[in-house]
Parts: sequence; structure tokens; C-alpha cells
Amino acid sequence: MKRKLFLLLFTLIFSFILIGCSKSKENSPSKDSNIQNENIEEENNKDNDSNEDKSKDNTSKDTRKVRLFYFDTVNYKVFYVDKEIEIIDKAIIKSLTKALQNYSPNENFLNLTDKVEITSATLNEKSGVLKVVFSSSYVDNMLLGSATESGLLSSFISTYGYNLNVNKVSIYFGDELYTSLRGDLPNGYFNVNYDSSIAYSKENYDTDTTTTSTNIKTLNCRIYYYSVIDDVFYYEDKAVEVIDGALVTALTKEMINIPDNNLFSFGDDLAVRSAKLNDDTLTVDLSGTYYNLLTRVGSGSEGSALKTLALTYGYNYNVNKVIILVDGSPYKGSHIMYDTNEAISTNVTNIKEYK
Repeated sequence: MKRKLFLLLFTLIFSFILIGCSKSKENSPSKDSNIQNENIEEENNKDNDSNEDKSKDNTSKDTRKVRLFYFDTVNYKVFYVDKEIEIIDKAIIKSLTKALQNYSPNENFLNLTDKVEITSATLNEKSGVLKVVFSSSYVDNMLLGSATESGLLSSFISTYGYNLNVNKVSIYFGDELYTSLRGDLPNGYFNVNYDSSIAYSKENYDTDTTTTSTNIKTLNCRIYYYSVIDDVFYYEDKAVEVIDGALVTALTKEMINIPDNNLFSFGDDLAVRSAKLNDDTLTVDLSGTYYNLLTRVGSGSEGSALKTLALTYGYNYNVNKVIILVDGSPYKGSHIMYDTNEAISTNVTNIKEYK
């Protein structure tokens, strides 16, 4: 009898111990619980099916005044503007990025390519690091020199940091940490510093094109011009100053500064957003201001202007194909339209040396 009572008590006690252990295990914190993450934006690929079924009326929209930072490719400075933008579904990082891609208060400011997008952004509350993940490398989609790569990075690091009130930002291209030109990034993030940025206005913008950059090279280049009067393409071989490896920018400036008023003038309508060299093809993305010149030219001059660009860029990059985009899309002018990846024809015979 005593033996049976002992076994019964032992069984009850052992059962309580097992139940207690089970509850303790369920309530124990995970090993990552000490890292508090605030999901700012969900990954694009999550819940795509459910999002397709949502009514547009369920989309949350908010207008917010933000500060956008831009790198000036002429003066090598960072400017900022305060602007109201629309925030959709509280995706502040995506909205800021789209603004840096699509809006520019000055044609000399460098825009981020629209070939990339934000897939996620998270804020680690413990470390204070804002992690922003791009879909792919914007460096691979833009022709950047060392100063322009650093300046572009500074523009959106400052934009994210200022508007989210953080001072540490890490950038990822997919799963890969982006270190820019620094090689190693021991801490895994960039420090936000916009103290030297300048408030932009048309009145205070410094048009002095002198630069303090030490990475200046003089290259022998060939610049093409077009004469409407005699329907001839002229070329001039000349020494061109290239700052920080930005050859497309240097060539564009030379085409703007025509040596003769009888030559076709692009004026302020010609501004480069980005350029990408891929094997035997150079793709140059122009600002939408290019379309302004179409109001004063006919179909012949429109086509000749494009050929002037293709001849100049193609010759100096030694490529056979030059694709011209406007605001990231295939060229669509008043009389001429190009398909995706269609190159500008440079098959012209009416060429003379300019003397």
C-alpha cells in the first residue's frame, strides 16, 4: 500500500515538473529578441497576391514635407531643398527614393537611376542603424566617377538620415553590403553628415564651374557639331578637361559650347542624368529638358541633333551603338520615336573637319 502511494505521488510530482518545463520553454525569449527591429517597409515580394485583391480605396496616402539632398556635378557640392511629397502606405523610404529619382530642382544635380528600387528598409532600435536594401546595384546602372559615386551616396544617405532622424545608414544591394569606395566598412554602416550641405535656390546657386577636385585629366577628344545652314556635320579634335572620369559630362559641355553661332545649339536643354557602358553599347540618359528644343526644330534638325550626340559619344568611347534615353525611357520626339534598346544611326557621309 505504501509502495503504491509512493508511486502515485511520484507520478503526480513528475507530471507537474514536465508541465512547468514546457511552459517555461514556450515563454523563453528567442536568442534574437534583444534586437528590437522596426519594420519601416515590407519587402516588395511579400503578399503580392493579397495586394492585387485590395481595393485602391484602401491605399493610405499622406502628404509630408521632407528635405531632399542632391549632389551638384558641376560645383561638387551637396544642396538640399524642402518639398512636399506623397507618402503611400507609410513607405517613407520608397517615397524619398522616388523623389531622388524623378525630381531635380537643377539640371546639374545628379539623380539616382530609376533602374533600381527599394525592396526593404528596417530600423534597428538598439544599434540605431537604418538598413536600406536596393533591388540591385545602382553603380552597375550608372557611369560614375569616384567623386560622383561618393556624392550620390551622400545625397540619399543624407536624405534618409535627415527625414528619419537617424545618423547611421547601411546600404545593401540585395544581400551584399555596399561599401562605396571605402573598401571595408568595419561597422557595417555609413555615418550621416549633412552639415556642409547648402540650401538651394535659383538666386544663391553658384554658377562658377571651378572645382577643387584633384582628379582632373586632359584627354584628346573629338566633338561633333551640326550646321543647319549647309546640312553638314563638323568635327573638331580638341583637348577636353575631364573631371573625375566623367567623360560623358565633359563631352556634353563641349557640345553645348558651340564654337560658331551658325551651328546647332542645344543650349541649356542638354543635361545628362546618367550613362552606362555595356560592351559595345553606351546608353546615355538625358534630362526631360531635352524635349524643350523640339519646339523650335523640324524633323531634319531633330534627327541631326541626335546623330550629333551619338557621333560624339560613340567616337570617344569607341563603341558602335549609342542609345539615347530621356528620363529613363526610349526617346520619343515630335517626329522620331525609338524602341527599347534601339541605337541612334550614325551612318552619315556629310562630315567635314571644323576649321
